Amino acid sequence: MTGRAGYFISLEGIDGAGKSTQVASLVASLRAEGREVTTARPDGTQVGELVRSFVLQHRVGAPVDPWAEALLFFAGRAQLLREVILPALEAGATVVADRFTDSTLAYQGGGRGLPIDELIRLHEVVCGGVWPDLTIYLDIPVAVASARQHEQQLPLDRIEVAPEAFHAAVRQTFEDLAHRFPERIVRVDANVPALALSREINGIVQRRSGAALVATGRTA
Repeated sequence: MTGRAGYFISLEGIDGAGKSTQVASLVASLRAEGREVTTARPDGTQVGELVRSFVLQHRVGAPVDPWAEALLFFAGRAQLLREVILPALEAGATVVADRFTDSTLAYQGGGRGLPIDELIRLHEVVCGGVWPDLTIYLDIPVAVASARQHEQQLPLDRIEVAPEAFHAAVRQTFEDLAHRFPERIVRVDANVPALALSREINGIVQRRSGAALVATGRTA
C-alpha cells in the first residue's frame, strides 16, 4: 500500500467462521480509539450487490461456469476498490473488509478447481495489485461452521449449501494461502468464544498496524 495514508485489513474464512461478528467488533474497537474506519463488504456497491444477488441465489437454468463466477466476483471487487476502498485509504482511513480476493482464491480456486496462480494474475490486472496490508484468517473446522449456520436457522445461499467436500477444499486453500503469504495473512483459531477471539484479533491489529504505520510514516 505504498503511497497511501490508510491501512487495509481484511477478514477471511469459511462460511460460519464468524467474520461478520468480528468485523463489527474490530470496527467498533478501532473507532473507540479515535480512528477513522471504513467498512467494505462485497455487496457494498450497486454492482457488488447485483453480482452477489445473482451468483449466490442463482438456482435455475444452466449452472454458473466457475470462470464466470470468478469474473463476476472480480467485477464487484474492482468497483468496490474504486468506489469505497481506495478513496478511504487515500484519505488516511483504516479500511476493514469482510472478505477480499483471498475468498475468490479459496472458493473459486480451491472449491471450484480454478488455477490459483491464474486467479492471482487476474487480481493483479483487475485490482491493480492492491492487497490488504493485513489479513486475519479465521480458521474453524467445517463441521463446527456448518453447525453454527444451522443453529442460526437462516436461509443458505447456493455456495453455503455446497457439499462438505467443497467447504473442506476451501478451508484447505485458506490454510495454504496463510502458509504462502505469512507476511500478510495471520491465522487465528475461530473455534473459541467470540469475545476471546475479538481480543486476539484486536491485539494482532494493534501490533501489526501500529508497526506498519510507524515504519512508513503513515497515520491511522
